[in-house]
Amino acid sequence: MTWQSYVDTNLIQPGFISAQILSSADGCSWANSNGFSVSATEAQHILSCFKDSNKASAMGITINNVKNFVLKADEKSIYAKKDKGGVILVKTNQTILVAIYNSNLQPGAAANICEALGDYLREQGF
Repeated sequence: MTWQSYVDTNLIQPGFISAQILSSADGCSWANSNGFSVSATEAQHILSCFKDSNKASAMGITINNVKNFVLKADEKSIYAKKDKGGVILVKTNQTILVAIYNSNLQPGAAANICEALGDYLREQGF
């Protein structure tokens, strides 16, 4: 399966409105949904937040110039919210999954979908 297939099949089809897979080494994009792209500055901030989860809680997570309030942050995942939507970030050995949801997808379901893909990628060595 290609990285683009993971975005399309495992994130967009279940209900995320936008998604991207970044390299956990340098934040470069491996695949993204149509018209969505995390900026280089945002990617660097995400990388730094996985190294220091207190930074995520203190500064929030900005994706496409939208600042999200961080609800949970650790070395494996960051959950953030903005109005009725939010973002789920899941880090694996080689990737960071970035998935944006709106009110059509419940936060718990969004977390479960993204975490399940993260677990699968970890099991596959990614």
